[in-house]
Amino acid sequence: MITEKEIARINELYHKSKEGGGLTSDEKNEQAKLRRAYIDSVKANLGVYLKDIKNASKEAGSDMDPAEAKKNAKKAMEATDKEMAEENIG
Repeated sequence: MITEKEIARINELYHKSKEGGGLTSDEKNEQAKLRRAYIDSVKANLGVYLKDIKNASKEAGSDMDPAEAKKNAKKAMEATDKEMAEENIG
């Protein structure tokens, strides 16, 4: 789980990278690690959320297709990874 302090640091490094000075190599590494931790945290939370939806739909007798929900979640996670990779390149 990522903390508010870590999110603040991600934002601080982002703003510094957009300013004239840029980031040092250590700061770039720190930024990459923090971003990865953030993405992993979001994915873990999404997984728990989807599991809860699946359980609730079973209890309600829904016809929700778990395979389709998993496919959609995977697409969302891949899109997030792609966005983060593009930001690291740019």
